[in-house]
Amino acid sequence: MLANLIEQLSSYIEQLILMFGTPGIAIIAFMENIFPPTPSEFLYPLAGKLAYDGEATLIGVILAGTIGSLVGAFVFYYLGYYLGEKRVRNFIKHYGTVKLGQWKISFVTVKAYDNAMTAFKKQGAIIVIIARTMPLVHGIISIPAGVSRMNIFRFLLYSLIGVMLWIVPTVLLGYFLGSQWDVMIHALEVYETIWYILIASAIVLYVASRWFRHHQQTLIESN
Repeated sequence: MLANLIEQLSSYIEQLILMFGTPGIAIIAFMENIFPPTPSEFLYPLAGKLAYDGEATLIGVILAGTIGSLVGAFVFYYLGYYLGEKRVRNFIKHYGTVKLGQWKISFVTVKAYDNAMTAFKKQGAIIVIIARTMPLVHGIISIPAGVSRMNIFRFLLYSLIGVMLWIVPTVLLGYFLGSQWDVMIHALEVYETIWYILIASAIVLYVASRWFRHHQQTLIESN
């Protein structure tokens, strides 16, 4: 399955580069930020391999990926800026808790959101930088930045640092392992699996803790 995915992505990227040149990488990078499930852990190594094969320049690939990523980050930043804290808090208030029969499970509460935003306002720089190197969340981290009204120039600077920390190593990985494609695929598969396990575990633990706290509160109130 992974081999087929890599082959399809490689063919797709090559077609875009043939049609648009190196800017095709920027287009893919932009879409990858707008639709986080797109596997960037495969995208940039593939782009690096194309540079190895001589179908693009290494610097051109890195610049195109960086520009596309920053434009995508700005879109989500503006979305968060447009929504603002009040609208997001109202959304969480109405839809943050899900009813399952007689049970209520709070995936996110207004209090938890307020605490998270307080932490983001204090440590926004490091949060943005680190999140930009993580699968799935690297695009949507721009939303809380917009909601908190982080200075746009600071946001773009932090995003640039995080983007470069992610794009440069993965592109170079594809470039220097261009002749060892099977080794690179295995390394990417291990990386992807580890991150998905960590993210899934965090979600399960969070939901379980919310259910346990609610269950305890229900028992206390019934007594």
